Amino acid sequence: MTYCYLYVWLKNKLFFWWVYNDISYDLCKAGFIGFSFGVATAVSYPFYQTREMVDLWPKERGGFCTWNNSYRQCAKWMVENLELQYYNFFRNYPHHFRRYGIHALIGMWMADNLGMMSNCNESIQSMEAIFPNFAESC
Repeated sequence: MTYCYLYVWLKNKLFFWWVYNDISYDLCKAGFIGFSFGVATAVSYPFYQTREMVDLWPKERGGFCTWNNSYRQCAKWMVENLELQYYNFFRNYPHHFRRYGIHALIGMWMADNLGMMSNCNESIQSMEAIFPNFAESC
């Protein structure tokens, strides 16, 4: 959700780049998608890594989990053992990007081309959405 919200927010706030300036819309869209994907990944991937550490990493002898199957304790351990460059949160990220990230980038590009991220956001509670035929016939 952070990805979509940030992309729409950037598109709405920086519309003047392609409307009033002579900047290509595709270039602006590529920048907005890249920036919003980067921020969304930086926010969400550490949680994915925490889940992977608790659920998928090998257990200790006897089948006991190092963090007692607690995501909070695992996240606390990761923060306490944090590297200077924040790298332990992004372990195996290139594989994750190849598997999920490229699809997300292409999907956002196609959704914007189809008009799903347009500025014409009709409220779900508006009269036009509730009674479409009635609103057009007035």
